[in-house]
Amino acid sequence: MFEFTALSALISTGLLLKYWRQVKDQQITLGFLFFAVTMGLFTQYWGITGLHLFTGGFVIWPVLVLLLGDRFPWPLAYPLTFIGTLIPDLYGAGIVADWQNGWFFGVGGAGFLDGLFLVPLETLMAAAILNKFGIFMRKRGYFSRRMNLEKDAYPEDRDRRAR
Repeated sequence: MFEFTALSALISTGLLLKYWRQVKDQQITLGFLFFAVTMGLFTQYWGITGLHLFTGGFVIWPVLVLLLGDRFPWPLAYPLTFIGTLIPDLYGAGIVADWQNGWFFGVGGAGFLDGLFLVPLETLMAAAILNKFGIFMRKRGYFSRRMNLEKDAYPEDRDRRAR
């Protein structure tokens, strides 16, 4: 059952090594990763079907891809979501202290249907779609970091920005 978790870890490592240097705002990205992990830690609970948690990365990374565009490569949504899900999953398995034959209960235990495998894939798909949508919208002037001052924006056509 751990083969899908190991596969996700290998994919995540490869994507991080390839794309991390392309991130323009690395400290902000690490802050959002910390926020996603913290959100997972505080929203997790054990139910009759296992560990449940809200994976904040599913929302955070596609939105950052949409808004930041070329400043945040969309393939990084996969490894950052995996990390943001793995840490709360390990913590939740350890906090319950339900050991079976020396292995954690719950970490990667659902195989193909496990959240550590599916949630990063779903996030990657959402990030790819929102990346294309962001490119489409930026061509039309949305999400632009440049400011267009209209002629009538200030009285007497003077620019009052700091010089």
